[in-house]
Amino acid sequence: MLCKLRPALVVELSTEILDFSGTVSNIQNKEAIFTHLVWAIGEYLSVSYDKRCTVEQISRFFETLEAMLFEITQLRPLASTPSYAPRAISVLMATLTKLAARSQDLIPRVSMFLSKMRTFVQNPAVTSVYSEEDLEEILIRATELMNLLKMPSVAQFVFTPPVDVASTRFQREVNETLPFALRIVTRLLEPAPGFVPG
Repeated sequence: MLCKLRPALVVELSTEILDFSGTVSNIQNKEAIFTHLVWAIGEYLSVSYDKRCTVEQISRFFETLEAMLFEITQLRPLASTPSYAPRAISVLMATLTKLAARSQDLIPRVSMFLSKMRTFVQNPAVTSVYSEEDLEEILIRATELMNLLKMPSVAQFVFTPPVDVASTRFQREVNETLPFALRIVTRLLEPAPGFVPG
């Protein structure tokens, strides 16, 4: 809520936010705060909200959050696989996608990472820790975000609305229908099961 009232805080407190969001123990010990802060980064780290926001800042946040997502999704031996909140994983994926949409040279990195989520959710060490529903939701989100990044201009519009549009009825409707739009894009880009082109 604070960042919604004053979006420039993400840029102004970038050092402190990077320190907090770059600490793995905060994902488990302070999951609610961590998840909300990562969401705020994705939502408000944009030149649309603060003209002082630079590509370098976006890259720094991206690298920190990418390291966090790597850390919590790296495959480990069965006995040592920790469980992190699926919501934190989903918010990290979405925030990385939003940042990549604003700095398009990051798109290949996040696309590659998202493509590896299928391996993550199918690993026996992971399936023993997470519920089937949680793993399915993570995979669906990764697939939707990856498909959206295949259309960078659409991703940029969806994830970086102009500030003057952000509070209008149009943008609220876009935000409310985003999950539906992501599913449509996914269906358009992925062939139907049993479909053989030719």
